[in-house]
Amino acid sequence: MAAPVIPISIVSDVVCPWCYVGIAQLQKAMRKFQQSHPGASFKLTWHAFELNPDLDRIPLTCPVPETVPVISKFDYLVSKFGRGVAERGSELLNQRAHAAGIEINGSSGVIGPTKLVHEALVYAREKDKQTEFMLALFEAHFGKSENIFGKAGIIKVAATVDGLDVTELGDYLNSRKGNKIVEDEIKMNRYIGGVPHYTIGKYEVHGGQDADTFVKVFEHTM
Repeated sequence: MAAPVIPISIVSDVVCPWCYVGIAQLQKAMRKFQQSHPGASFKLTWHAFELNPDLDRIPLTCPVPETVPVISKFDYLVSKFGRGVAERGSELLNQRAHAAGIEINGSSGVIGPTKLVHEALVYAREKDKQTEFMLALFEAHFGKSENIFGKAGIIKVAATVDGLDVTELGDYLNSRKGNKIVEDEIKMNRYIGGVPHYTIGKYEVHGGQDADTFVKVFEHTM
C-alpha cells in the first residue's frame, strides 16, 4: 500500500503575520503526525490573497519596477486599527509566535503591495519551491524587517532559496506571466474573508490554529 500523501492548499498573504504563525504550527503538526504515521507525506500549495488592497500601487508594466512605494508598517497598522488595537495585537502576536517557535517583528519595517510577490510565488510553485520561498519571504519580512516589495526585494530573498534561478525569476516577473493567475486567485479567494485558510483533503480550517488541531484534521483524512 502506497504511503499517504495529504494535500494541503493554503490561502495566505506574505504580509499576514498569522499566516507565518500558522505555517510554523502546521509544520509542527506535520512532524508530530509523521512520528505516529511513518511514511506519510504532505503536498503544500499556496494561493494568493490580498490582505491590504489599498496598498496596491503597481501598474501593469513590463519590465516591472525594481522598487515600489512602501510605508512604515507600524504607521499603517495604527491608521487601520488605531494605536491601542495595534499595540495589543502586537503583544498577542508575539506570544503566539513564541509558542510556535518563531520570532516576529510585527510592527517594525515597511509594508507595501504584494501582488508582485504573489507572482513570484507562482513561479516558485512551477519549480516546486513554493513553500521554501514563502518561508524565506516570511522570515525576511517578519524576522529581519526587510523590504521584500518590488523586484529588487523579491530577487534578494529568492537568491537565498536553493533551486530558484534569480535571472529566470526576474525575466518571469518582467513578463507579467503570473499576473492573471494571481488576479484570478485573489478574486476567487475573496469569499474567505481572511487568512490563513487551509484546505486539508476535504476539510477546511480557518485562522490561527495550534499544532494539535491540525493533527486531528490529518487523522480524519486517513
